[in-house]
Amino acid sequence: MLKGASYIKKLTKRLEAMLDMIGRCDELIDIGADHGYLCAAAVMRGIAKHAYAADISQSSLTKARKLANELCLNDKISFIVADGFSGYAPGSCFCAAIAGMGGELIASILENGQTAAHEAKRLVLQPMRGTRELREYLYKNGYGITDELIIAEGSRFYQLICCRYDGIARPCEDQALLEFGAIAYAKRQPELMTLLERTYGSISKRIEKAAAAGRAPESLIKELNGVRRLMDGWKQ
Repeated sequence: MLKGASYIKKLTKRLEAMLDMIGRCDELIDIGADHGYLCAAAVMRGIAKHAYAADISQSSLTKARKLANELCLNDKISFIVADGFSGYAPGSCFCAAIAGMGGELIASILENGQTAAHEAKRLVLQPMRGTRELREYLYKNGYGITDELIIAEGSRFYQLICCRYDGIARPCEDQALLEFGAIAYAKRQPELMTLLERTYGSISKRIEKAAAAGRAPESLIKELNGVRRLMDGWKQ
């Protein structure tokens, strides 16, 4: 078996979950494609008829091109050296994946490429940080969140957000749910409770350290109370 093919058969839990969220489409654009595993798996499994691996760096796409060559997928994967959606002409039925970067950067990609982003059948987003800022952007700018998942891999937790533009602005007052996701919380995933407990412990230590220095950080205390509220309401 080709080395690349073995990777595609054994994707990480995070990438498998992203593929499930993407669902069937004519085209998939993966912004920040890195090794190109998502694009290759999508076309090999018939999830997308054609995939576009996009990255701002030509050198970053070298790995994705190498994988496509190895798997004889050059007719099914195109490569775009561009910032976000620029350089991509949306098809009639396309989905987009934006993963492995900060939530604020993802929000800026959606803002700068809103003509394409608004037409996407589904947007699957995986912020490495800045989840609160990303969800706030989505709610305020007319993106309806349709699904959320917490994926645990080793000691890391990844939040996956599936959304689609519908033009309806939504209120976003609950800061704790902006951080962890209202849909994810409603599912009561065990992984989310573990993440809440870890976050609670981390914030508590930061507050204790600040208190020892004679400070009382109101923002951290407010954040801690929000996490505690979600934990207390878990079984309701």
